[in-house]
Amino acid sequence: MEPIFKPIAVISGDIVSSTKLNAKQYEQLILCIKDVQKWIITANRANAHSIERGDEFQSVIHDIEEALRYTIIYRLAIKALGKAFDCRISFAIAANADLRSSISESMGEAFVLSGRGLKGIKNQRLLFNSDKPTLTEQFDLLFKYLDKQLTELTARQCEVMLPMFQNQQELSISELAEQLDIATATASKSLKASGWSLIKALNLKFNQQVMELNYD
Repeated sequence: MEPIFKPIAVISGDIVSSTKLNAKQYEQLILCIKDVQKWIITANRANAHSIERGDEFQSVIHDIEEALRYTIIYRLAIKALGKAFDCRISFAIAANADLRSSISESMGEAFVLSGRGLKGIKNQRLLFNSDKPTLTEQFDLLFKYLDKQLTELTARQCEVMLPMFQNQQELSISELAEQLDIATATASKSLKASGWSLIKALNLKFNQQVMELNYD
């Protein structure tokens, strides 16, 4: 057991209507989740993950300012698989945790808030909590907008937006189009229709606010 006093983020998710997926779709899903988790570890080697029963996943995030970006990447990557795929995610930020080699056995307020949020999600597919009530309240309405926007995205729009979040240095429209092998006009139209500029601004606002948190 490793006590951690600094804040961490915990992302907890499950797959919507996972029992309706066939064997091929299930394999696609597992590979997708593992790819996202590998990418998050590449971004920060201290981050860790688990997949439970194939339709539940969890990530422990040490670069907490990136927690929203990682959450968005999870949803975009899963929804990009097709109309049959989506997930519910509850993520939380809090200080003081006891981390174990097995994430499912780790403890702390971020785990409690994230897990409780996921169990309590009803009509939403995205929820945020923290041990800083002001931060939670500040983003409550904004994340309801984000949830609605992400839920309404098509698989193609998710596929186009995903690289924009995965690249540390923002891609130009022409670079994005080249990477996806589509026309520049198509990439531009898809990003505009998906609300990319507002989602990007919201992620930046969250990043900045979390960077300014005082846990002394």
